[in-house]
Amino acid sequence: MTYQVSVFLENKLGRLEKVTAVLKQAKINIRSIHLNHTANGWGILNLVVSNPELALRLLNEGGMSAALREIVVVKMADAPGGLDDLLKGIATAGVNFTNAYGRVVDDGGSALLVIDIQDIPDARIKLGTIGFEIVADSQVYGV
Repeated sequence: MTYQVSVFLENKLGRLEKVTAVLKQAKINIRSIHLNHTANGWGILNLVVSNPELALRLLNEGGMSAALREIVVVKMADAPGGLDDLLKGIATAGVNFTNAYGRVVDDGGSALLVIDIQDIPDARIKLGTIGFEIVADSQVYGV
């Protein structure tokens, strides 16, 4: 299973750096990052990191409110229209997601889309049925 670490952060100077300092100290690599403002000076930081379980433990021990959330990561072409083609396929499969962010892969033509889906097992079946490649944890985490 692939996980993102979600951290509830107050939008104040130094809050994000507190997270990155904990990860740096533990030699945990950030593979993808998505920071999102919610309301009233707070936001959600979603991270795909090289060791999500350790990151979760260290962030919570450091007084931050962090949680693990299972995600699905799918491969797409790193070319004009790659995301559009992927999204059309996801819609055709009948998979709805609540959050998404991407990253380019250094393999000469691929990108990854991280999608947060309510029903992960159902989404994996539907996406696999139409031929989408669900990326292995080792590639997502870069280990």
